[in-house]
Amino acid sequence: MTDEIVETPTSAGPRQVRLRIRHGRGPAALLMSGAAQSSELWRPVVEDLPDRLVVSYDRPGMGGTRWPGRLPSLAEEAQTATALARRIGPPVILVAHSMAAFHAEAMIREHPDLVAGLVLVDPSVEWHARRPGPQGSRLAHTVRLAARSGLSGLGELTMATGTLLQTSWSAGRLRGYLRTHRLREVFADPDSLAMSTAELLAYPRQAWELMEVRAHHPWPGTATILLSAEHSHAEQEVDRQDRLARLLGAELRVVHGSRHLIMLDEPGAIAGAIRELS
Repeated sequence: MTDEIVETPTSAGPRQVRLRIRHGRGPAALLMSGAAQSSELWRPVVEDLPDRLVVSYDRPGMGGTRWPGRLPSLAEEAQTATALARRIGPPVILVAHSMAAFHAEAMIREHPDLVAGLVLVDPSVEWHARRPGPQGSRLAHTVRLAARSGLSGLGELTMATGTLLQTSWSAGRLRGYLRTHRLREVFADPDSLAMSTAELLAYPRQAWELMEVRAHHPWPGTATILLSAEHSHAEQEVDRQDRLARLLGAELRVVHGSRHLIMLDEPGAIAGAIRELS
């Protein structure tokens, strides 16, 4: 099996995304990246599922599509995932890393018939007590302008440093991966840097919007496995993830030896969870 790369913008709900499809048997696994991350990071998981239909995608601005010029909302993210699930053939297995856990949970609560199972990969968890204040997109526009003015190398450096801090890989191994899997190219793109900034700025608002979705749409009981990195940062502390697991009736598994980017450190744990839910 080989990847079919859709290089041109592909419609997915209200937005344009870039798809990577590896053909195989279903149900399809739809891989959803965390904030400011490229679908290139999922390659080790795809390689561990040689006979499966696996689909990953880059949100607008990432991977060669144009940044829309605003902060993304939770509704947009859920609509994009919903459109992709319908396109590739439901029910699908959602595999959501970090902030994408917000998007996956919202989609399932609103369209439970489209999803056969959920794998949460070191998911972001927030319980805000009050609505976050308004956040504009000025900083993202500034970052985009700076990158266009010749500072794109800063984005590559930030991406490489951030990735190194979130995986147990050696610096040499990571350099080789970044060089051969077009990640440097992705983060040299001003639109990618702008979208990365916009997604991070949108984080508090999307967390709040998920709480509003929870208030109106009960959890349908979708089979869920929550993979928690043994060595992650404060945002993904195990106690918060344990609370989320209890809310969703999920099985919580600690992935020993892994940092936040479990898809690089322990891709087999993710692939195994996908097979179980199939």
